[in-house]
Amino acid sequence: MALAAARRRLWRGMGTAAAAAASASGTEGTLLARLVSDPESRVKATMEEVASSAQHRDGGFWEPLAAALLRASSPTKAHLVLEWKLEKLLKEEIHDCGPYSTIIHFCAQTRNAALAMRVFECVEARGIHLNTGIFNALVNTFLSAGDLLSAMTLYETMEDMDGCKPDSTTYDAFISAFSLLGSGHAMMSWYVAAKNAGFTPSIQAFESLITGFVRLNKLDDAKTVFEEMISLGIKPNSAILEANLEMLSRKEEANTVRDFLKRVSDGNWELNKATVGRLTRICLDGGEIDEMEQLLSLIQNGTDLSFETQLHHGIIRFYAKADRLADMEDAFCRMLDNGVMFMCPEDVEVIICSYFRHKEFDRLDLFLNRIQSFFKLNRSTYDILVSGYRKFDLHERLHLTINDMRQAGLA
Repeated sequence: MALAAARRRLWRGMGTAAAAAASASGTEGTLLARLVSDPESRVKATMEEVASSAQHRDGGFWEPLAAALLRASSPTKAHLVLEWKLEKLLKEEIHDCGPYSTIIHFCAQTRNAALAMRVFECVEARGIHLNTGIFNALVNTFLSAGDLLSAMTLYETMEDMDGCKPDSTTYDAFISAFSLLGSGHAMMSWYVAAKNAGFTPSIQAFESLITGFVRLNKLDDAKTVFEEMISLGIKPNSAILEANLEMLSRKEEANTVRDFLKRVSDGNWELNKATVGRLTRICLDGGEIDEMEQLLSLIQNGTDLSFETQLHHGIIRFYAKADRLADMEDAFCRMLDNGVMFMCPEDVEVIICSYFRHKEFDRLDLFLNRIQSFFKLNRSTYDILVSGYRKFDLHERLHLTINDMRQAGLA
């Protein structure tokens, strides 16, 4: 039997692998603190003691506890919790496949294929009815451990078993694994196989495909998959949008950012902070006013004020340097009306210079009056005003400005 072959390979060639989990996240309750401080020899006894208490008789406490131990970089103790749960299930003669599958799912997180196989064999030995879910959990564990041959063998076994046929989750797992391995051909093969089997890949599978192809610089394949995802009505997540933006940037085609922003707007897609930051840099570096305005309209009143502020200032600078006075005034009025302030003297000075070039001194006065309550002029800004008023023989304004400088201690 194919499953027996997978079992033989596992026990012959594979040791227990425990991957380091995420950085420690702190103590999550007294029980977690107790298990972290207890020696490994006490973990199972502690679990049994807690399970016997009235507070935890529902038995559901072990899952968040195992997850917390993994986050606290205690994979060995997490495995002991899983072993304790397996022993308890067997002792209580639980014949539901679900909790056994959950244990195997945890094994995938730490690449412990040995323990996962042990759980699976216990389920088989007790005649518990197998299902697709427990096979998927074991496939995921083999893939996370890098044992592609055993994972493939399990897939072939599933195809031959009633009630355990591969489903979309099975195909998604292989797509994700080959994406991480950088195998574009294998990714696409499993994608096509999933479609031929009548399944629509999940958003996570599309993420694996698109990001994988972008990493491989197979931009046409990434675009093909992206367009197919959109045609299926699936809304891209942040990772896919960032990969799509990277793909467009590398292709160096005209209007790529503009087209990207239009699709984001039309599809009502959400942009994360990293993507907004990258788009902001691209727009400001490119100096394309239409793209800056387009991006600002998308992120205005969003959660990250810094990028909105940068765009406001970039737009104002563009209009000021282009001597588009009406557009410049609309831009800074819009910014101030939205509660965004000027952050540096240069952005104020470029407006002042534009007014001087247009000889719009009354409008300059209105601008200075509007910002005086929240923006303190520095020496360089005063110098520009003094120079401009002298150039145009505006003696009254000149004297008032010099008096303001004296009061500010800058004369």
